[in-house]
Amino acid sequence: MQRPDRTLLGLVMASLLAMVTLLLSPAGDLEHGAGLELLYALRGTRPPPPEVVIITLDSRSARALGQSERPERWPRSLHARLVNGLTDRGARVIGFDVLFERAREPEGDQALAAAIRRAGNVILMEGVSREAVTRPDGKIVAHVDHLTRPLPLLRDAAWASGPFIMPKTPAGIFEFWGFVPSVGDHPSLPMLMAQLMTAGTAAAISPSPDIRLRALNLYGPLGTVRTLSYAEALERVADPATGDAAFRGKAVLIGFSEFNQSRQGDIFRTPYSSPDGLDVSGVELCASALANLLDGSALQRPADSLLLAALLAWSAMLAALWHFIGTARALAISVALGLAWVGVAGWCFAHHHVWLPVILPGVLAPLTITAFGLFSHGRAARQRERDLQRALDLGLSRKGSEKLVALLRDHDGGRSIHGVCLCSDIEAYTSLTENLSPADTRETLNRYFSRLLPVVEAHGGHVMDIVGDSIMCLWLAEDSAGDACRKACDAALALHGLMNEAPPGDKTALPTRFGLHYGPVFLGEVGADARRELRVVGDIVNTSSRIQSVNKILRTRILASGAVLEQLPPPRGEDEARLLGSFVLAGKRQAIDLHEIRSSPLPQDAREAFEIARSAYARGALDLARLHLRILLATCPEDGPGRFYVERCEARLTGGEFPDSSGCIVLESK
Repeated sequence: MQRPDRTLLGLVMASLLAMVTLLLSPAGDLEHGAGLELLYALRGTRPPPPEVVIITLDSRSARALGQSERPERWPRSLHARLVNGLTDRGARVIGFDVLFERAREPEGDQALAAAIRRAGNVILMEGVSREAVTRPDGKIVAHVDHLTRPLPLLRDAAWASGPFIMPKTPAGIFEFWGFVPSVGDHPSLPMLMAQLMTAGTAAAISPSPDIRLRALNLYGPLGTVRTLSYAEALERVADPATGDAAFRGKAVLIGFSEFNQSRQGDIFRTPYSSPDGLDVSGVELCASALANLLDGSALQRPADSLLLAALLAWSAMLAALWHFIGTARALAISVALGLAWVGVAGWCFAHHHVWLPVILPGVLAPLTITAFGLFSHGRAARQRERDLQRALDLGLSRKGSEKLVALLRDHDGGRSIHGVCLCSDIEAYTSLTENLSPADTRETLNRYFSRLLPVVEAHGGHVMDIVGDSIMCLWLAEDSAGDACRKACDAALALHGLMNEAPPGDKTALPTRFGLHYGPVFLGEVGADARRELRVVGDIVNTSSRIQSVNKILRTRILASGAVLEQLPPPRGEDEARLLGSFVLAGKRQAIDLHEIRSSPLPQDAREAFEIARSAYARGALDLARLHLRILLATCPEDGPGRFYVERCEARLTGGEFPDSSGCIVLESK
């Protein structure tokens, strides 16, 4: 089982810890302020439903009607006149965002009560007052909310009454209570108006405590919801044509609202508050809450547990991104992903009324994780510099050295690993250099290695040693033994094509033999204190060298042990590799299977003939083996293993002594 990547794990854990810290810090409240403002800015204003109308008790109406600048002093007979007019003009529901707490002129109170009773669809405002509960030492231990109900005369005449409570935050108003839990889940004014507005239809809203705190989905700044002044409303209800057009079938909400906010008592900061301080009135927010209930557009927020899981998964993905790709690309993709998150959140907000966080995942998470990523990349770069220096000290080339040194980072002296060793040797090297000067020999070898070594490194191998004309290469099997063996075999075939199948006249191509073996090796520093080099040692290394030497006997170019072929899936085992038999190599006691790796398979009849001959030879049926070997050589006269077995059969049939036993071929020479 592979060990987890500690760098990746550390980067992910640091990112997750940072995200949790941000969520628990004041930065988590940014979603209610800057985050919500960004979503509203991306979306812009939207049209409110036409069924909601606001009538404002404003200063302009006070002047037109000859009333006090303080609307709470207006005679209730004037409200009775408006209610009667709205009833005559067919208003579906009438709501007062005005608290009629105390009795005033008896005639006016009676007139308003009669108008409310006649209408049968009026809902009055209730107030909520909070009382502190203190200990004897004066310390506040709790708060108790009390309902302030309208004057009994008016309450008894109304269809219902309810409060309108909006929790205040430092960022402003963004929620309202549909049902107020602190006063017994009492339904709020907009909830009652919506219920009466939709009563008897499929859209009827049941006053259930399950719908409590709801997020407001605002329509725009002050005045976006259709608004008429009190004086204008009285003029319209007096005219049947304009009054019916303005109010029939509508939900009418009456309350205080002023663009001159020095005269406005209940104003609230929202994402639509203007820079010059123009906030939104309470009656407009109440109308927005009612409109949300009627058009089903109240903001929906995913469950906290789901959001937390999504934010942590997002952070982990961003962290993994910085682990697997380079700095410039990681930075660009982090910015792009942050913008993409903001874009998706804005689209969900505008089209589906879903409120997703934007500041934490879209801004703070990419910035924080980018800082961690830059630190991690800088640390990795410094570690690579140290590894490279150590690799150079150990005699390795710059290319391909980092992984080898990284394997030894926490292992003083070295460590045991599994890998594939490839040993190569130039055919007839001694006779080749016999007529060359030392300088020409050096030049020949340099040209040879300049073509050979890049192929090894391109296939993921590491050149561990060069002795004369022979090289020893290693493919690490830390991640996948099959992958390492496949790359080693592919490299051997590529080198075979480069050196043994080159066109005539290519002076850089020298006929070369290759041997491959797989198993455990020891990778570490070898040498004395003053001279240490990174080497791979073990029986696998020696055996691969012996396998390479068997090519001379079998007249082949690439031989691989059964241990290599066992790691390779078909079709290589069937098409490009031929089992040559079980051999005991010179100086060895254990037999191993040897396979010839070919660039192209033998013809089908030749392959079948060789397999029958090899099996017959192993059983001692030498005549049968010789017969099928002749069939093989008739098709492929230059086949080296076929000629080897023919010579072996002929020698044994004529009385030659060979130590072969138990179906194994014993080789006494290298």
